[in-house]
Amino acid sequence: MNKETLLVAGDTAAEVPKGPPRLPFVLSVGITGHRIDALGPDVLAALPGRLAEALRMVTDSALAIHAGHPHLFSAEPPRLDFVSPLANGADQIAAEAALQLGFRLHAVLPFEADDYRRDMAADATKFDELLARAQTRLELPGDRSNETEGYAMAGRATVAHCDLLIAVWDGLKARGRGGTGEVVEMAVAHGTPVIHLPAASDAPPKLLWAAFDPVVDTSGIDPMSERPMDPAHINQMLSAILLPPPGAQEKKFVERFFAERIPRFRVRAEYAMLLAAAGVRKLRLRDFTEAHTARMIREEWEQYHRDVLGALDVTAQTRMLEEAYTWADHLATHLAQKYRSGHIFSFVLGGAAVCMGLSAFMFPHLKFQEALFETIVTVAIILNAHIAGRNEWHRRWLDYRQLAERLRPMRSLKLLGIAAPDPPGTETNPVAQRWIDWYASGIWRAIGSTSGVIDRESAGRLAEAIGDYEVAPQVSYHKRNAGVIKELDERLEKFGTSLFFMTLISSNITLVGLAMGSNIVNTYSNWFTLVSAGFPALATAVFGIRFQGDFGGDALRSLATADKLSQIDHELRRDTSLMRAADLTEQAARFMLADLDEWRLVNQQRDLSVG
Repeated sequence: MNKETLLVAGDTAAEVPKGPPRLPFVLSVGITGHRIDALGPDVLAALPGRLAEALRMVTDSALAIHAGHPHLFSAEPPRLDFVSPLANGADQIAAEAALQLGFRLHAVLPFEADDYRRDMAADATKFDELLARAQTRLELPGDRSNETEGYAMAGRATVAHCDLLIAVWDGLKARGRGGTGEVVEMAVAHGTPVIHLPAASDAPPKLLWAAFDPVVDTSGIDPMSERPMDPAHINQMLSAILLPPPGAQEKKFVERFFAERIPRFRVRAEYAMLLAAAGVRKLRLRDFTEAHTARMIREEWEQYHRDVLGALDVTAQTRMLEEAYTWADHLATHLAQKYRSGHIFSFVLGGAAVCMGLSAFMFPHLKFQEALFETIVTVAIILNAHIAGRNEWHRRWLDYRQLAERLRPMRSLKLLGIAAPDPPGTETNPVAQRWIDWYASGIWRAIGSTSGVIDRESAGRLAEAIGDYEVAPQVSYHKRNAGVIKELDERLEKFGTSLFFMTLISSNITLVGLAMGSNIVNTYSNWFTLVSAGFPALATAVFGIRFQGDFGGDALRSLATADKLSQIDHELRRDTSLMRAADLTEQAARFMLADLDEWRLVNQQRDLSVG
């Protein structure tokens, strides 16, 4: 594979593939079900075969999907993960069936392993054997004084780490915390499809998934969202989860992303020049290269690895997340510079062209040169818009920024073990509608399950670390960003207003001079014409820059987001349980995405077209 050197977070000069990473093909299946004492002898006798049949159907469908679309994924072999709390009964039976089919086992335990083993009674030996075969083991801070909380955490962790949940369930509503009914409700509410194997062995299995009825909110168990468990419906469900949205346009966007490259130098620095001209910040050499952006991303991830991952007893395989985020964030920063610079280029040259046209009155002997300049400027503006449109600066910037911000909080969500990002799509149709949602979901499943031990004390440290290194930096960024763009907007407003006042002064001088019959007005009439017509053109160009940049609106949105995140940061620093920390971190990610969605709607129609 051809490679090039690129600075990536976590390495000084790491060799990475040319372009963003392609997703490995990963499918994760979880299990929830009744304990052995709640299952009758007939059910227990039939259950291994029923579970094996369901898993085999899922496996065959997944492998067929991979075989039909290998170009969408990396060259790694398909990976099948199975997440189980390993309780005696359905959990252990399903884990054994999954291992026989080649799944990697991931154990999610509600209590410390030694404590949890005592719950297994005669099945403790099987528990030990399965735990020894697990690729990862996550021990959650369940407390015996409130056992149901521990089981609820294990259920939440299972749903967080799986794409599909198998439920050996009697179909009744949840009768308490942490039971199978509650885990099924969690999955359905989160948009995770459920294979329902009824506890009665003679009842047919079925699929529960909100996307089967995408018109209404199926937050409960709605018959309209039920389908028979057969190969056709399994394939329909897995295709929607594992493949990018259908349609030539989304597929084109995916391939364009994989083909991206980051240049060494920035040839469009008009935005940085505007900031310098407005006195907001100085123009620096780093504004013309990509090295500074790469270094900032790398150093931020290195600090996160050192101070968060290195200081806790939990781990997650974040290498692919790190690489994907680095590409998305760096590309978004690069394209934002191009897009903003392109707008400034067009508006400034447009105003200059008007002034040059008016200068023909003062320098009639330079009409050819002035006409040539206007022609060059007009062609430059058209070419600027054409190049920007053909290369999709605007669309790529918006897409990559949204992708980066979907990826950023995943490292902290994954470390919490029981947290997860919101599902793609909508509440009523939890299927990726855009390629960036598909790619982000693929990165989440590629990370795999969290491993380690979380007790009450470490849960508090983890919450505080997320506040320090995930939420607080975003608060600082939004406040700093709001300050910079607000100052830029105010200075541009003053400059534009000054041009209009100078026009007003020039017009008044002309009126007074004409009324008094002054020769000065006649002598310098061309200059007065230039000021009275040219300055409003320049002021309009300044207004156009402000309008397209929406600097004032961006500042207000950044401050609103900073305020919401500050409240979450404050809550994370209190005596916080793991459940509370997970809720807060999920909410922080939700706030940041809501701000980003609003930002995209505002900017979506502001491309670089000249029409």
